[in-house]
Amino acid sequence: MTCRLILKINQPFGAVITAIFVALLIIITPLCSFSQTPSELPINGVPVELGNKTLFFIQDKLFSPSIERRAKVISSSIQQLADYDAIPTDALKTREVESEAVTIIHAQSIPIMSVSDADAKAVKQTRQALANQYLQIIKNAIDEYREKRSASYLTRAGVLAVASTILLTAILLVLWNIMPQFYHWLDVQQDRLIPNLRVQNLELLSSQQISALVQGFTKIIHFAVVLSLLYFYLSFVLSLFPQTSQLGASLFFHLQNTLTAVWNGFLAYIPKLLTIGLIALLTHYILGFLKFIFANIERGTLSIQGFYPEWARPTYHLLSFIVIAFVIAIVFPYLPGSNSPAFQAISIVIGALISLGSSGAIANAVAGFSLVYTRAFQVGDRIEIGDLMGFVEEKQLLVTRIRTLNNVLVSIPNSTLLSSNIINYNTLLKDQQTPIIVHTTVSLGYDTPWRYAHETLIAAAVATTDILSQPPPFVWQTALNDFYISYELKAYTNDPTKIESIYSELHQNIQDKCNEANIEICSPHYSAIRDGNQTTIPSEYLSGDYAAPGFRVNSPSTNSQSSPTD
Repeated sequence: MTCRLILKINQPFGAVITAIFVALLIIITPLCSFSQTPSELPINGVPVELGNKTLFFIQDKLFSPSIERRAKVISSSIQQLADYDAIPTDALKTREVESEAVTIIHAQSIPIMSVSDADAKAVKQTRQALANQYLQIIKNAIDEYREKRSASYLTRAGVLAVASTILLTAILLVLWNIMPQFYHWLDVQQDRLIPNLRVQNLELLSSQQISALVQGFTKIIHFAVVLSLLYFYLSFVLSLFPQTSQLGASLFFHLQNTLTAVWNGFLAYIPKLLTIGLIALLTHYILGFLKFIFANIERGTLSIQGFYPEWARPTYHLLSFIVIAFVIAIVFPYLPGSNSPAFQAISIVIGALISLGSSGAIANAVAGFSLVYTRAFQVGDRIEIGDLMGFVEEKQLLVTRIRTLNNVLVSIPNSTLLSSNIINYNTLLKDQQTPIIVHTTVSLGYDTPWRYAHETLIAAAVATTDILSQPPPFVWQTALNDFYISYELKAYTNDPTKIESIYSELHQNIQDKCNEANIEICSPHYSAIRDGNQTTIPSEYLSGDYAAPGFRVNSPSTNSQSSPTD
């Protein structure tokens, strides 16, 4: 059996959490002290410490071999006095020793430290004033040291640690239960509160994609919040106890210094950020102006002599790329870390990888632009490349996609197209309204009069759908062969997309018209085991009383010499 804890957030529970949080803040204030004791003493020299806390600095070695040795002895004396609770801090006094020109700070008969004229001169005070200041600092430090190690303090620290653990657990449970509900709510609101992001008719992001982005961003924030809570919890709990307070303080100050450095860096970066913003704004308006110009050229509302409308879109993309690349070159020095050797090395490596790995892509991209400006073909054109014939479905920067007559999509690299012969069936029709010519060759015997053959073939062309009557079809006799004559029929059409069906219907009509005209299509090659006098015309075209003629044998002339027969 699986037990699942479901924590529902309601108003009373939220009020309880708020009350606990406020109470913790009130209790934390006197306990959590990350700052050092206020002092007007300069921060230089060697520090005197108590429990890893710096009290003040000394700059003269006095009677010790070194300043470091003197500071260590003073720190050890203060530590021994702080650990010996039998001597109250009120027992700390100062005593002048004029013979040695020093003021001694002592507790009953235990000397703590001596203050000399050199010490006072270093901080620009009198010796007695400096000794009194050191005395007060030591008293406060010992009182704080003993207070933090008292039973009452440790009890309150333990209670706070437990309370903060409970509060952290409650907050994490709240987040653990709220986030799935929030994600589910986003899924429900996809089509209601989250619209599709569109620019005119172009859909940039769907509601599902926006919802996924919001969920991803929320997960990042959730992770950052949890991590911050754990960090502050650890820092706070460690700072409650004197044995770990230094570690807790270091965690807090590390985060504080990091955030301060980030904030100061951000403030220092604002002028450059404003410069980048101005450049980006100017670039936006330049690209908008270019888009306006080329959109009007593409629609035909603006014309430039020698500049074709289909060049507008690729020219806009090309100029946009140039403008953006130029802007990146200008903005690059303003980016944070752009002058660092590591950033420059990474840029060089990435540039080398792109240059080495994209030679083929660059060649195809250049070829793609070349094909655009040579106007070799447009989307929808019927083209023929080698043994491949089909319709242009898509023109991309690197490849062109062609749909063959069998509805197979073929992707051809633009560099290959640029080096190939491209036959376009649509260019003259679109640019000059010149129809294309369909043609086929028919070979007929010499026994068919050529004028009769011309009339029959032209009639077959006129009867074909999508064949133009004007200009009229015509026939060329292309060869006088040994056994037949080659007739090439040519006709005009305005619909190159139907060439296959036009050819099929044209050949059907040629067969019908030739059969109707009693013209046999027996060449270039014809052989059959049959009576040679039997016609090849289908029987439905012959009259009902048709009979194959017999062999005609002419008797030799009486005056001619007979020859032997085989």
